Amino acid sequence: MAQIIIATHGGLSKGMLDSLHMVAGGAVDGIETYSLEFGQNPNDYYEELRDRIAATDEQFIIMCDIKGGSVHNALFRLTEFPNVVIFSGLTMGMALEIALTARDGMDADAAQRVLDAAREGVTVAIGGETPDEEEDEDF
Repeated sequence: MAQIIIATHGGLSKGMLDSLHMVAGGAVDGIETYSLEFGQNPNDYYEELRDRIAATDEQFIIMCDIKGGSVHNALFRLTEFPNVVIFSGLTMGMALEIALTARDGMDADAAQRVLDAAREGVTVAIGGETPDEEEDEDF
């Protein structure tokens, strides 16, 4: 079984997990959160996770909020281990897809499906403009 972690700046990770519980109920039980608070150093969490990861073959799937942010940069170094997958650009769609499909682990094809699903969920609609016919087909 894979360990799933949501790692963000501030309380976003806890809020995301709370929202996941609202949508998916018990299917998201066991997901961990890491919230970098003022005065904390994400390298401390990296060290803690590095020790856990090194001690097991279990896969760790980590979702971070911002690519290139301090949390992502610190935890990205964990990809030195073959049992680590790191995502950045956290969205609710991404988190839900991972929570519902990756409990038994994730390979490269599954990771690509997660990215595709997350990208499909990011859209924009500007008031006063005619929507594309393609967007209308989704409803």
